[in-house]
Amino acid sequence: MIPTPKMLISAGIVGVIVVGGLTVAGAAADGRLEIEQQRLLKTVEGKGVSATPTPEPVPSNVVVRELETDPEAVSEYWTPENLEQAEPMPIPRVEVTLN
Repeated sequence: MIPTPKMLISAGIVGVIVVGGLTVAGAAADGRLEIEQQRLLKTVEGKGVSATPTPEPVPSNVVVRELETDPEAVSEYWTPENLEQAEPMPIPRVEVTLN
């Protein structure tokens, strides 16, 4: 098989992607990503920009509600015995009429 120019270009692109991935993985393993993140946050906060994004308005067709029960109480309720006795919720049926 004779390598064509397209094959060589493709191999070069794959090589660049692999080297970039290894560089990011090495930086993450060394902990440099956290250092850079902290440096960036200090820079952003120094310019008067809020580091935490402001929440976007919720569309009117989305239902949002706060949890009223304690998550720990829920996890205590769902013991293996209660899980075995639980019945699945019915699958909703959608009927569409095409004209």
